[in-house]
Amino acid sequence: MGEEEKHDAWETRRNISTFTLSGNEIEDIINNSSHAVVSWVTKSNEPVTAVMLYVVLDGRITVTSTTNRAKYHAWKRNPSASFCIWDERNIGRQVTLRGTIQITKDDELLRRYTQAFLTRAMGGNPPTNDRLEKELATFQAPDRHMMQLHVQTKLSHDLNALLEKEVRMRSLEELQ
Repeated sequence: MGEEEKHDAWETRRNISTFTLSGNEIEDIINNSSHAVVSWVTKSNEPVTAVMLYVVLDGRITVTSTTNRAKYHAWKRNPSASFCIWDERNIGRQVTLRGTIQITKDDELLRRYTQAFLTRAMGGNPPTNDRLEKELATFQAPDRHMMQLHVQTKLSHDLNALLEKEVRMRSLEELQ
């Protein structure tokens, strides 16, 4: 009997460690997606999540916030963070990044962030200087900060591969 023939049906979903993405697939998802589910913890260690727009700058996931947001205070107190990013063409292909957030007040990084997300939103065409300045005006609050994720761990999951294996397993069972 082959390896798949000896496999109990429930094992595929219990032992998911083999259903991961390659390094190139992970980087493709990170660099081509636009939103992430972002997590932090409150003072009382309660988890919080939010969907956030991000861009990759200098090889780091970059987001922005003002000081009146919970995530700013949480990451100032405890920089631990988790970002879950999915393939926008297939949500079953996901990457979870765990690491620490570095918070800076950096107008040039804000400009680059704004230009990058506008360029992506406009199908790869960079914004005119006028359009960029108008968008920056909406962001340039005196307490605006930039946050970059320093990744310590990358995890991934490929639901398609898991489901394909289950289909093969069922086909083998039907042949028996």
